[in-house]
Amino acid sequence: MPNAPAIDPGEIKPDLERRHRDVMLDLVLTWGELDGALGMFLSRVLEVSLYEGAELIGRMCGSAKLAEVVKIIRAAPNGTDAARKLKRHKKNYERYSVPRNRIAHSKYVGIWTHDRDFIVFAVFEKVDDNLLAVEAIPVQEMQRAIRWGKAMTALALKIADAA
Repeated sequence: MPNAPAIDPGEIKPDLERRHRDVMLDLVLTWGELDGALGMFLSRVLEVSLYEGAELIGRMCGSAKLAEVVKIIRAAPNGTDAARKLKRHKKNYERYSVPRNRIAHSKYVGIWTHDRDFIVFAVFEKVDDNLLAVEAIPVQEMQRAIRWGKAMTALALKIADAA
C-alpha cells in the first residue's frame, strides 16, 4: 500500500473534511457488511444454518473465514482451482483490510497539509527504539478498499444464497 514519505508533525492538521469522514465511515460500514457476508458464505460451505454458523464462527476474523473456506474447497473433489481463486481473494482481503484496521484500531491524527488526500494515523506499533508508527493512507486507497469490499460482499452473498 502506498504511503506518504516522512511527514513532519508540523505538516499535519487535525481538521477533517467531510470527504475524509465519509470515506472512512463508508469503509468501516462496508467491512462490517463484508464480515457478515463471509460468515454466511462459510456457513454455506460448512452446510450449517446461519444460526449454527453464527455460533460456530461468529467471532472469527474475515481472513480466518476465508482461510477455512479455502481449506474446505481444496479438500473437495476438483476443488484445487476454486481454492486457488479464493486464496487470491483472501490475499486481497488482507491487503484491503489495512486501511479499515487503521481507522478502527489507530488514533486519527489529521490530514497531511502537503497532500490533503492523505489521512494520518498514529499506530500503536514500535518502529524504532523510541518511536511509534505513524501511517498516512491516501483517500484513494480507502476508496479501492470500499469497491473491493462491496464486490467481495456481493460474491460471498451470491454463493451463500445459491440453492
